[in-house]
Amino acid sequence: MKQHLKALVLVLVVGGLAVWAFNHFFMSKVSQSPSNISAIEKMETEGVPNFTSKALEGQSFDLNQMKGKVVILNFWASWCGPCVEEVPSLIKLIKEYKGEIQLIAVSGDSNEADIHVFLKSFPELKGENIKIVYDQDRSLMKMFEVARLPESLILNKDQKLVKKLVGSIDWHTKDSLEYMDSLLGKTK
Repeated sequence: MKQHLKALVLVLVVGGLAVWAFNHFFMSKVSQSPSNISAIEKMETEGVPNFTSKALEGQSFDLNQMKGKVVILNFWASWCGPCVEEVPSLIKLIKEYKGEIQLIAVSGDSNEADIHVFLKSFPELKGENIKIVYDQDRSLMKMFEVARLPESLILNKDQKLVKKLVGSIDWHTKDSLEYMDSLLGKTK
């Protein structure tokens, strides 16, 4: 009986130490690394990080050039069904606002040729207020911590994050238009 009692005490001590070590290790990792929530909060309060990129047409631009306009930073790929599904309503939204809203469509495709094939189906994506970016090295996706496609960030005129959308949506609904109007300071 004494041996069973000693074994039980030993198991409890080792188990307690294991739980303490796990909690200590886990808590130190949480306090050392910023969470997604703090990154989102930082983009909401301080603004999104500026970046310079090259559109498919060849012209370079940086995000700061778009201050004063609402920007939709849309991460997509030609092979992504939900991405393809939302493109027509996204184009319609951008056209309706005639330059007040800018679209930066960041492609996660594995090669640029796939993007050009995709654009044959949606030639209006080559519009005036739309920039198509091939994120070949996935640096923009990493910068904005994109987890899945499609994912969109809506930035206000000060380039602060006001909404993060994960998944496909209909961009041209009454609610969407009212929301965009509110970001642009329009009253009806």
